[in-house]
Amino acid sequence: TSPRTLSILNISLQQLAYLRELNRSNTVTAAAQTLGVSQPALSQALAEIERRLDVPLFERRSRRLEFTEAGRRTVAVAEEVLGHAESLERWLAAYRDGRAGSLRVGMIDAASLYVLPAAVRQFRDQHPDVELQLTVDRTAILLDQLRRSDLDLAFVVGPVAEAFLADDFHSTELREEPLYLYGPPDATDPEAGDWVLYPAGRQTRALIDEGLARGAIRPRVTLESDSPDVLRQLVALGLGWSVLPEGVAEAGPQPLRRFSDEPIAQRTLLALRRTGVDADPRVDAFLELALGSNEAS
Repeated sequence: TSPRTLSILNISLQQLAYLRELNRSNTVTAAAQTLGVSQPALSQALAEIERRLDVPLFERRSRRLEFTEAGRRTVAVAEEVLGHAESLERWLAAYRDGRAGSLRVGMIDAASLYVLPAAVRQFRDQHPDVELQLTVDRTAILLDQLRRSDLDLAFVVGPVAEAFLADDFHSTELREEPLYLYGPPDATDPEAGDWVLYPAGRQTRALIDEGLARGAIRPRVTLESDSPDVLRQLVALGLGWSVLPEGVAEAGPQPLRRFSDEPIAQRTLLALRRTGVDADPRVDAFLELALGSNEAS
């Protein structure tokens, strides 16, 4: 970078504002009044800008200062730079208030299907200039993404290991969700039929396995899927028994038949945020809507 370039870069936004106002007001006296500075102070500032740029910016004609060709070019740049600065200032104010920026939310499929759609719609209506990015995945993946700061907020299945909560996440309970046993049309004996369940190793599957074991049911699993909606369709087609949340299994015009009013298991849906980060008004707003929509349901 040349010394002359450094001189240009050393011109402050305030000095550019002086040039812009002089161009708009036409006289030093009027510009000084608008800027709230004395006329001698403004004249001195304009002379300093010329000195730093090492080129004449003004020609004095009668009692007025008129811009030279270099001055007109400099004013055009001042208008552009100050326009960008003012635009940035407005965006930063909106960002601080949670009205701009982005929000990355992860959720398990159950949350995306029936727990949070209302919150998503309300957030988009109330924060139209915030880019809402949604990710649907299983709990373990979402926890990893949240830990890596790839997500700002995650809705997952609890319980989450206490060590994780203490070190990495702040937890808010969204709802307790019972999981019921559903069977194919006309099926009567869970022991005699095939089963379609969440994949082995998933947190929800572990809760289901524990519940089935308590009821002395040993499922013969023939199909697995992470999607409760897929499991619901498989049960409706008569391909097996399953354990599902009521919000999926009994939604729509053709609900599945609940085999018993006693839940096989119960899982907790949690909202997790990272600890040790500055408060984010976008996260707070979305979480408030999620809690509110959950209470309404």
